Amino acid sequence: MTVQMRRYRLKEGTREAFQKVFLEVIVPLRQAMGFRVLGAYWLSDRDFLWFVGHENFAEAEKAYYEHPERRKVDPRVFLEEMETRFVERLL
Repeated sequence: MTVQMRRYRLKEGTREAFQKVFLEVIVPLRQAMGFRVLGAYWLSDRDFLWFVGHENFAEAEKAYYEHPERRKVDPRVFLEEMETRFVERLL
């Protein structure tokens, strides 16, 4: 499985709105498309980290972003910074 780490720095005052979109739209849609959400963590009031995996990540990611439900929301409106990278499992 390919795993991606996604780290976000949220704009001031957007935590609740972001969390609602994340839990009600992003996670269910990712799961419906075969992704596994491997963990999601608040590092601080504005710093958020999560890990998502898929066996065919590139193809699934493309389909996810093209999905009509995903096009209805844009979580980037909550973000000040974003870092994504693929990680390699040790354990």
